[in-house]
Amino acid sequence: MSTESLFRFEQVVRSKKLGGRHYDWVHWDLMKRNAEQYGQREAYVDSFYGIDPAKRRRRTWRQAFDEVNAMIFHLQDRAVPRGTVIVSHLPNCIESAYLDMVTSKLCMMHAGLNVDLGKSETLGVVKRLKPSVAVIVSEWHGRELLEWYQEAQQDVPGMRILVLPRDGEVLPAGVESVADYLSPDIFDRYQESDLAYLKTDPLAVHELLPTAGTTGVPKLSKRTTMDWFHVHSVAIAERAGHNLYDTRLLIGPLSGGSGRLWGVHTSLYTGGRSFYLTEFDEKTVVDVTEQEGVTVWVWNPALITRVVTHEAFHPERLKTLRLVSYSGAPMSAEVIEKLIRNGVPSFNVYGTSEVGGCMGPILPGISRDHLLAAAGVPFEGFDVPVIDAEGRRLPPGEVGEILIWNIHHGYWDNMEESRTTYHETGDGDPWAGYQHTGDLGVYDDEGYLRVVGRKKDMILRGSQNIFPKEIEDLLAGHPQVRDIAVVGMPDPILGERVCAFVVPQAGEAPSVADFQAFLDGRSVAKFKWPERVELLDAMPLGPGGKIQKMKLREMIQEKLSQE
Repeated sequence: MSTESLFRFEQVVRSKKLGGRHYDWVHWDLMKRNAEQYGQREAYVDSFYGIDPAKRRRRTWRQAFDEVNAMIFHLQDRAVPRGTVIVSHLPNCIESAYLDMVTSKLCMMHAGLNVDLGKSETLGVVKRLKPSVAVIVSEWHGRELLEWYQEAQQDVPGMRILVLPRDGEVLPAGVESVADYLSPDIFDRYQESDLAYLKTDPLAVHELLPTAGTTGVPKLSKRTTMDWFHVHSVAIAERAGHNLYDTRLLIGPLSGGSGRLWGVHTSLYTGGRSFYLTEFDEKTVVDVTEQEGVTVWVWNPALITRVVTHEAFHPERLKTLRLVSYSGAPMSAEVIEKLIRNGVPSFNVYGTSEVGGCMGPILPGISRDHLLAAAGVPFEGFDVPVIDAEGRRLPPGEVGEILIWNIHHGYWDNMEESRTTYHETGDGDPWAGYQHTGDLGVYDDEGYLRVVGRKKDMILRGSQNIFPKEIEDLLAGHPQVRDIAVVGMPDPILGERVCAFVVPQAGEAPSVADFQAFLDGRSVAKFKWPERVELLDAMPLGPGGKIQKMKLREMIQEKLSQE
């Protein structure tokens, strides 16, 4: 077990002084409250067994609480040790959410892995974590997960494999069914009151969040209920205005940080309802919104953009939708504007997987400019300075690198990387304990932070600095553009020039001249104009839905070398 940590109790004291919310509950306690207060209200719906309404699974808060408790008793009855790791490798489904409640009560750690991970990455994570239990699907889009986990048992011989079976699936010997762990038969021997023996701790490491993509073994950030739910998700839910009467539609993977925030935490805290979409499709999002009375879309800009720019998007079918909550990346001004025209504001959360979402807007009375361009105002419990190259905190109006401080523990089984990420290297760094995001930002006089780009994405054309986000935000409003990403391409004279990768609207093929004329009409400096346009059917996305600009840079470099 990984016991090394960057956590010191003084972090809790500092978080409180910064206004952080601290409570004595964990996930299971909130589920108990919801079962008692809102027992007959629907809590979870998923499409694991099919998107047809008749195949959607539904659970009230009372039903969900009973199933969570059944799983807790079954794990205890089988002598699964407290404090160990449970890995889940599941598409969006109710059981994935249950595991957060189960492990919080048992002081265990839950690592939710993205189903798009490959075999070598999966085996690498499992060998590193040595979980006592793995909860998986047998197969996912050609990935033979059951075979991989059976192979991993050679290195982790005590690991139990629980499979969430498809309709009619027969499980092989040596593999258990998740259904057995949800069986109410266990209540013949145990009562809900017996759970009082199992004490919870909001300062115990409880969730292990993958922080990398689908290539390479992901790093796993260690999080507790206090730093990940109390300070982080409660502030987000309250500032975004999520409530008891909301139905959230999660349209991206539940396995990552954004998925846990929007798909588990907000509904637990508010008592609202969550719909877990197992397979993403633009038309399906619109259909489910209309059929289920969805009030909030949650996930990342890439998937939301695909829906908003799809032909199925129509205001008459989205009358219940009142808010879009997103995180992981900026969303284009054009998409935000289109939502606003339909009476739907967008709530952005800015942050990282290691420290969580550190800021968001204040929606009541917000200006249009802040809604379109600003990351937000820091949440209580965080410190989010902007610093210059010499490490000085900058005043409003000056661009510098964004740093974030929150209660932190570091990565699982990787103290060297942890110390580097949080700059706790013992060299007297004045920003020790802060994560350097690599993002460039600037505060305004009202306390709003605007992210102007990534340090590594900044294009240096001759002696001129170009921030791709500025150009992306402008060109997202071009009528021929559905999605756009701007990167630097090598140039022997100027160092770099601007290249725009574009997913065009159906039947369109925007050119360099089209974009240059568009930007000229908006008085954008000529040195910022794209000098090459590459058309794509779809952007390369990571598991969290972010555009993988490194792949785009590799693509243009390869093309230039061939030319």
